[in-house]
Amino acid sequence: MSDAAKEWPGVPEGVRSRTLPVRDLEMHFFEAGKSSDPLILLLHGFPELAYSWRKVLLPLSRAGAGYHVVAPDQRGFGRTKPRDPAAPGTARPLAYDDDVPPYQTVNLVHDIVALIFALGHENVACLAGHDAGSTIAGFCATVRPELFNSVVFMSTPFTGPPPLPFDVAHSPPPSTPGAIFPATLVESALAALDPPRKHYMLYYSTREANADMWRAPQGLHAFFRGYYHLKSADWAWNDPRPIEPSAAGLASLPYYYVMPRGSTMAQVAEAGAPSEEEVTRNAWLPDEELAVYMREYERTGFQGGLNRYRSVTDPALAEELTLFSGRKIEVPAMYVSGRKDWGVYQNPGALEKMRTKACTRMGEEDVVLLEGAGHWVQQEQAESLLGRLTRFLEKSSQ
Repeated sequence: MSDAAKEWPGVPEGVRSRTLPVRDLEMHFFEAGKSSDPLILLLHGFPELAYSWRKVLLPLSRAGAGYHVVAPDQRGFGRTKPRDPAAPGTARPLAYDDDVPPYQTVNLVHDIVALIFALGHENVACLAGHDAGSTIAGFCATVRPELFNSVVFMSTPFTGPPPLPFDVAHSPPPSTPGAIFPATLVESALAALDPPRKHYMLYYSTREANADMWRAPQGLHAFFRGYYHLKSADWAWNDPRPIEPSAAGLASLPYYYVMPRGSTMAQVAEAGAPSEEEVTRNAWLPDEELAVYMREYERTGFQGGLNRYRSVTDPALAEELTLFSGRKIEVPAMYVSGRKDWGVYQNPGALEKMRTKACTRMGEEDVVLLEGAGHWVQQEQAESLLGRLTRFLEKSSQ
């Protein structure tokens, strides 16, 4: 058994774990395939890790004529840490008052571009991002389109850069700035609902969110078990559908997206925790694999990932993205999610905007909802996802 397989349950033989110096980071990643083959990059979401791609790394490396498949722990996650031994994230876990600008979207894109070159590649055959990684993937293809031959968005539709005010002499600019996720702009209306609610991205941007999850009263293992269960196809009440672009429409989302105003995410996860029987039936995330997430986050906390949310919900931090206003993704693009994933619809209108406006080469057949999967599609239905990715790779390479 390889060292990677011993340390990382569920990681197959043939997958390697290593680090490289990338900008100010010592970046950890998993890889499979020959380094001379075309590169596929896989970007995880929150609260996830490079480990979330364990089931698809090796099979993807064997697709077609072969690929070099790489899944990094991104800045603030897992085994990736600053190269400076005295820096937060190395000397101690990240805290709320540490610098947030390193987690702005353009800097995270810079990390990925630097990783590509550090690996010895000049371009990427396919870039795939899941959840928050979908947003980073979208901006990678927006900022450096010449580097990426195709892109796959998973769970979170990519709607393009936020808009700049247009023709302001004839139409006054909006009172609120454009946002990547417009649903975060209706917080006061959510607070006025009966009972009052709050958007999870804004909760994730608060000082308390890290400790609420890191020190969850039910314990970190139970927190992860409840959170992953709630957003999976295993939770019987996941029945996604389009919603109205209003506070009342958003209130139809499950509590893990639009939370009870007085609740923490640990409380939401505990309320939806699976029964012992449901845990026993879970074949896609057995306890030994769930324990990897607990082990890694117990050491680091959640603040690195939470800083991503701060960078897109704070208008001052997100304003840099308007530099790319109007840019479209003009390479082949695909969207994949689970049919039981509310992430498809949590931002009203985003799915259609992605397909018809943000991307110029995403056909109807390239919008795929996989049966038997919720939010964690690459873990819940790895085989089905691999089939779709393989088809897309063949199509986009022609």
